[in-house]
Parts: sequence; structure tokens; C-alpha cells
Amino acid sequence: MKHKIVITLMFAASSLVFWGCKKNSYNITERTSSDGSAQVKLGYFAAYTVLPNTILYINDKPVSNTLTAPIGFPGGGFNTGGSSNGDYLWVTPGSTKVQGFTPIPGTGNQMTKLFEFTESFEANRFYTYYITDTAANTKGFSVPDDRSAPDSGFVRMKFVNAMPNVPAIDLYRGANNGVATIIASNIAFKGYSNSFDVPIPTDSFFIRPAGAASSTTPIQRRAFAANLTNRRIYTLVARGYNGSTATNLAPQLSVVINQ
Repeated sequence: MKHKIVITLMFAASSLVFWGCKKNSYNITERTSSDGSAQVKLGYFAAYTVLPNTILYINDKPVSNTLTAPIGFPGGGFNTGGSSNGDYLWVTPGSTKVQGFTPIPGTGNQMTKLFEFTESFEANRFYTYYITDTAANTKGFSVPDDRSAPDSGFVRMKFVNAMPNVPAIDLYRGANNGVATIIASNIAFKGYSNSFDVPIPTDSFFIRPAGAASSTTPIQRRAFAANLTNRRIYTLVARGYNGSTATNLAPQLSVVINQ
């Protein structure tokens, strides 16, 4: 009888130990790796007087919900639509088709093709593909994205000129227009600067036509001090049209979040 009690107690104790181990364990969900893929963000900055509802496609497959420019997808930025994260799409490396369609109202079915471009992306690299200008003049171009974080107290940035009617732009930074200093010069349309680090909180950014005197009225000024976060990586984008005062066409500075 004693042996039975001992055996029963030992079984109960081992069961409690096993149950306790199960209770304090956790399962790791299997996840698909991005190794071997290109990672691509779409910077949709085509400017229209009336912004068309658009669905973005990659290789003939829809990748977005219905959206309007300006927006980074997936993952947005500041002074632009979308979320505030650094998400990218996983894309098969090589020749890639990028398209935008207006959908038939109330459906996701294609109605009008707004643009179509082909770009080649490399495996295990990050890119933002920018779409700019309007209608038949819409243009697309790819920019490789830096993913190495700066030191604490800084953000890392680069500058992209997506403003169709300014052949090249100089970028300035400073507390005000009178003391701003140049940090990237002669950035051609569809071009981009080298990466640069900016202490946070940041001063305002100013853009002028390349070579214009520092006393020239800026095309646009924008401050992002309240948005930029320690050690994050961003792209500052000039978009719209210099000289326009129309709501959707006016020159703007926006930020795309890379990491």
C-alpha cells in the first residue's frame, strides 16, 4: 500500500513539473525569410490637380489598397500619406514591372492604366522606387536605400529630387533662412545625394535651384524636428512643381522612412 502511495505521489509530482515546464515554455512561429529577395518601397509622388484613386501593381499583381499620392507604400513618412514605419515589399530580383491603375469605382478591378515602368532590382538590397510628374509625363526611377544606423543623437538622411520642373536643387539646413548652410548641392531631377547625418532635434530644411544665391527665396522650407527619431534612417524628398500654388501641385518637402 505504501509503495502505491509513493508511486502515485511521484507521478503527481512529475506531472506538475511537466505542466510547469509547458506553462513557462513558448513556441516560435516559423517565418519566411527575406533572404534572396529585393526589398522595394514605392514612393508615389505623381502630382495631379485632382488626385486619382490608384492601386499599385508589381509584376501584374496588386500590392496596395486603393490610395492617392503622395504616399510611400508600404510604410509612409511625414508630410505624406501612409503609416509611420519602414516597411518594404519583398520582390523577386531581376526585371520588375511597376504599374499603377485607377480601379472601377466600388471594385478592385482595373480601369485606367496611369503608368508602367520596368526596373531591375538586386537580391538582398533595399530600394525606393519613385513615381513623379503627371499623366503622360509620369516618370519612375529607383534609389538604393542605406540601412546602416547613425550614432545616437543623430538621424541619417539622403535627399532626392523628384520635382520635375527644377533641373537641379541645392539643399540647405538651418534655424532660419538667413543662417542656413548648404548640405547637398546640384542634385539633378531623379537624382539623389550621398547620405548625411543630422543631429536631432533638427533645424529646418530649405531648397533652392542649384547655384542660386543663399539669399534667394527658397522654393520650399520644412521642419521635421517633431517627427525624426534617434538613429532612424530617412529620405528627404522634393516633390510637386516649383512656382505652382495649386493645392496638389505646389512644391513640398516630404520624408520617407527607410528604417
